Amino acid sequence: MGTRRLPVNPRLKNREYFNRSQMKTFLKALLFCSPLLSGCVTVVDAQAPIEPEYQIRPVLKPSSRADLMYQVLAAELAGKRDQLDVALNHYQRAAITSSDPRVAERAAVLALIMKENAAALALAQRWQALDPANEQAQQTLALALLRNDRLEEAAQYLETVRRAARKKDQQQGYATIAALLSQADDKQLALRVMGQFRDRNPRSAFAQYYYAMLAAAAGEREQALASLERALARDRKLVPAHLLRTRLLLENGDREAALAGLAKAVAAIPRDRNLRMSYARLLIDAGQLVKARREFATLLNQNPKDTDSLYALGLLAAETRQFDLAETYFLDLIKRDARLADAYFELGRVEEQRGDYAKAREWYERVKDEDRYLSAQMRMGVVLAKSGDIVAAGQHFEALRRDNPQNDITLYLAEAEALREAGRYQEAFDGLDRALAAHPDDKDLLYARALAAEKLDRLDVLERDLRAILAVDPKNGQALNALGYTLADRTDRYQEALGYIEQALEQMPNDAAVLDSMGWVHYRLGNRDQALEYLRQAYRINPDAEIAAHLSEVLWIGGQHEEARKIWREALTRDPDSIHLQKLRERFGW
Repeated sequence: MGTRRLPVNPRLKNREYFNRSQMKTFLKALLFCSPLLSGCVTVVDAQAPIEPEYQIRPVLKPSSRADLMYQVLAAELAGKRDQLDVALNHYQRAAITSSDPRVAERAAVLALIMKENAAALALAQRWQALDPANEQAQQTLALALLRNDRLEEAAQYLETVRRAARKKDQQQGYATIAALLSQADDKQLALRVMGQFRDRNPRSAFAQYYYAMLAAAAGEREQALASLERALARDRKLVPAHLLRTRLLLENGDREAALAGLAKAVAAIPRDRNLRMSYARLLIDAGQLVKARREFATLLNQNPKDTDSLYALGLLAAETRQFDLAETYFLDLIKRDARLADAYFELGRVEEQRGDYAKAREWYERVKDEDRYLSAQMRMGVVLAKSGDIVAAGQHFEALRRDNPQNDITLYLAEAEALREAGRYQEAFDGLDRALAAHPDDKDLLYARALAAEKLDRLDVLERDLRAILAVDPKNGQALNALGYTLADRTDRYQEALGYIEQALEQMPNDAAVLDSMGWVHYRLGNRDQALEYLRQAYRINPDAEIAAHLSEVLWIGGQHEEARKIWREALTRDPDSIHLQKLRERFGW
């Protein structure tokens, strides 16, 4: 059955115009110096006991100036204690009487953060009236108008903001208004506003690009892609547009178009590191390791100090079983005193795959970095199990659990995986039994025991554990797929299997493992054409050995012998130890 990998869908992160942490820092600062306040006011230590606000009294005689000082001081103290509603109340009172724009600024920004939209608008208007040339005030007023659904007025101020920002940089004008619009609660409203700017400037690549950004944020993927095509037609070297287009195509499950687009982009902009790095990583995801290695080699040639590319070349060499070459790259990292923990860990992996377990342990022992330490120690346990010392492996994992109780489930899972890698399926099953005695409802442990049960032909346990997961999490795509695939592969309950896989596909429509399962169950049902459709799609997304084996078998049985052997040979080159591919060789005499 095997573990099924889930696809990674990176998300574009919109810039926050205001965020809570910034405002807390803003509020917790000492009072600003103001001509109105006659200098800086000292605030008591936030850690010291503070009387309630109603007991605080201004030292000066009652006056408008003294009242202002009191309101600002009370607001600052409330902000220090995260009593933002109290702080806003005092800032609002201060802003009414103060002619200092900085008071109105604080009040308006705080109101926006708290989404007190009506108050934010009044305060932003006050700030802008006091300091009409202030770009930050104009931006704040534009956002407040948007929050209050005053679209036309917001658009006017946004145009002012855009023109001001454009003086610094053509792109910055659209970037600024897009950043503001991204903070609007109504994403469709924000998109309509950005559409006005795009339509007024249809030849601007930046206007098209930032419209695409907001369209993607609003869930309008096709609109975003269309706008990106227009942006790139006007400027083929607009790198962010290429990257956003790639992300959206991947979300659509169209990896071939994403690859083709990035290939053209890299050819047009050969020295852009982000583009080439993205292309190389996507090639790896597509299983095109030789091409990926060429791209990383180019990156290293362009920048000999690029240790990330050096590390990637080492990983690719190891993945293609070029262990001597991989060792050279990782030792080079050590010479450069770069990514030491990564280099030590991967050298351990190289020696482990070579079968030199003593050397592997030596490298793993050198990993002291906090982020890699536990992973290295888990591999130590795997090495002990592979060496045949099951007792020592068990003691090793027990010590790790004792020293890292917060990670005990992870360590139980790692121990089970170590035993499975060593072919000790019964020990893996027994260990998971013990883990589930301590954590009876853990879904990961139940899933792992189901995998171990499948290896022992304990399909009753497998089905029971997967159904236990689905009882509390009926939309668990991984469990649905595992149950459906097993029923299709190991029983004749094909219609039941189809039902589970259909549910899994609803949850993970672009997942290669689920598509493979759907292809396999249709093959079992005698629907060869449908089987090929799903299996080809799965193979395009992830050309791993098991999927390749399924696709090759269906092609061979259907008489497409040449294509079947071609796919099988390609997969065997990538994964010569695959049992799925070896079984096909034995079965068909390849």
